[in-house]
Amino acid sequence: MYTNLKTIGVLGGMGAAASADFYQYLVRLSQTKYHAEQDHDFPEMFIYNLSMTGFDETGFVDPESVKNQLIAGVKKLEAAGSDFIVIPCNTVHHFFVEMQAAVYIPILNIVDVVADVAKQQGYARVGLLNSQSTRLYRLYETALAKEGIEVFSTTDSEQHEVGRVISHAIAGTQGEEDKTLLKKIIHRYSEQGAQAVVIGCTELPLAISQENTDTPLLNSTKLLAEEALRFAYGK
Repeated sequence: MYTNLKTIGVLGGMGAAASADFYQYLVRLSQTKYHAEQDHDFPEMFIYNLSMTGFDETGFVDPESVKNQLIAGVKKLEAAGSDFIVIPCNTVHHFFVEMQAAVYIPILNIVDVVADVAKQQGYARVGLLNSQSTRLYRLYETALAKEGIEVFSTTDSEQHEVGRVISHAIAGTQGEEDKTLLKKIIHRYSEQGAQAVVIGCTELPLAISQENTDTPLLNSTKLLAEEALRFAYGK
C-alpha cells in the first residue's frame, strides 16, 4: 500500500478525447509500473474538463481569452487541493509562465518533459508533429535546441493536413487515411535523418501509435503521464 501519494490536478478538455487518453495512461502505468491493485494504490486526482473557447484544431483563435481561461483553470485545481498540475495539451504551454505565476503549486511542463526524454535517449535529430500554433510559437524547436537537438518540421501543406487529422481526432472520426498521412510525414523525417519523431500534440496519438511505424515516437501524452506518476508516487 502506498502512502503519502501526491494529488494530481489535470487541466483537460483540450481536447476531451486527448484528456481521456491521458487518464488511461495514468491508470495503466500505475498498474504496470507501480503495481497498483487496489483503489488506494492509485493517486488521487482532480480532472477539470475545461470546455475552452477561442481554441480549435489549429491552436489559438483568441489567445488572450485562452490565457485567461487557463489561468482560471489552474487556480480551480489548486483550490480543489491538487499538489501539482499537469495539462495534457502542448499548445497551451505557450502560456506556461503565466499559468505557473498564477498558482503556488508546480505545473509540470509537457514540452520540457519531452525534450528531457529526447536528450536522455541520446537523440541528435528528431522530426516534429504538432498543431499550427505550437509550430508558430516554436515551443518544441526552442526546448529541443536548448538540448542541442536538431528539429525537422512540417511543410505548410503538411501542416494543413496535420490540422485536419487533429480535427478528426477531436471529433473521434480519425481513420486509416489520417494514419497514412502521418506515416508519410514520419517516413520523410526518417529519410532526412531523424532518429525519432516527437508527437507534440496530444490528439495525434489517437490517430497513430508506435505499432504503426518503425521510427521511435516520443508520445507527449504518455511521457507526461510517466512524469506525473513519478511526481505523485515520489519515485
